[in-house]
Amino acid sequence: MKVNGKLTVIPTSGLANRLRIITASIKLARKSGKKLIIYWYRNHELYANFEDLFEFPQNIIIRKIPFKYKVWLTMTRFSRKNFGFDKWYLKQFRFDFVFLDYMASLIWHNKMDIEKEVNKANNVLICSCQELNYSELIDYKVFQPKAIIKKEIDQITSKFKPGIIGIHIRSTDHADSLKNSPIHLFEKKIEEELLIDSHTSFFLATDNESYQKRLVQKFGSDKILFHPKEFRRDITKGIKDAVVDLFCLSNTSKIYGSYYSSFSEVAGRIGQIPVEVLRVKISTP
Repeated sequence: MKVNGKLTVIPTSGLANRLRIITASIKLARKSGKKLIIYWYRNHELYANFEDLFEFPQNIIIRKIPFKYKVWLTMTRFSRKNFGFDKWYLKQFRFDFVFLDYMASLIWHNKMDIEKEVNKANNVLICSCQELNYSELIDYKVFQPKAIIKKEIDQITSKFKPGIIGIHIRSTDHADSLKNSPIHLFEKKIEEELLIDSHTSFFLATDNESYQKRLVQKFGSDKILFHPKEFRRDITKGIKDAVVDLFCLSNTSKIYGSYYSSFSEVAGRIGQIPVEVLRVKISTP
C-alpha cells in the first residue's frame, strides 16, 4: 500500500479515552494510507507505559513520547501565561493539519469531516482525548492485556455466571458523573434486575471504595463481584487494575454505566455489548 504521509497521535487523559482515540486513529490511518505513529505519555493522569498494560500490536507503532512533545504539552497547560508561545512551538513541527480537543465540537455538530481533513493533509497531528464518533469495533481487538493482567481477568471472569451484569460507577474524579449518576440509581437498577431474576449477579467496577463496600453490604458478596484493587491512578498498579476492571466489564452481558464516562462505553465496545447510562431525569416545566 502506498503511504500517503504520516499520522502522529498523542492520546491524552485516562485509559478509556486513550483507547478510544487510538481506535479512531487506526481507522483514519487505514482510510488515508498514512503511516501511523502513536506516542504514549505516562503522566499523573495515567501513570503507566503502554507496555505495562498491553502487548504491542502488530503493524502499529507505539512509542514513548519524545521530549519535544512533552515540552509542548507542558506549555499548553499555561497557554494564557506564555502568550501563545506553545502555538509558535508547535508550528516548528510543520504539521499540515492539527486536531486538538477543542475542535471535537466541530465534529459533533457536523462542521468538520475528520476523514476528509486527514486525507488532504500530508503530515497530521492528533492530540486529544475526545470522542470522534469514528471507529470500527474490530479495532478494539488490538488491545490485548499483558499475560499477567490477562491471567487476573480470566480468574475473575471464570466465576461469572451466565447473564452477569456489569455496573460501572464513576464518582471521585468528575463532578458531572457524580451529580448525574448518583449511587441510588444503581441500587434501584440492581433491585429491578433481581426482581426479574433473583439469581442475577453483578460485576462492579468503581473508583469509589465506599460505594463498593455499600453495595456489597446491601446485596451480598454473592451478588456483587469485584476485583480487589488499588484505587489510585497516579501509580502503575492502579492503572493495571483499571485494565482488569475494563476487560471484566466487557465480559458481562450488558453494562449500566455512569454519565460522562468513556470507561463504560469503551468496555461495551470491547465486548460488543449494550451500555445503558443511568442518569437522573431532568424535569421540564
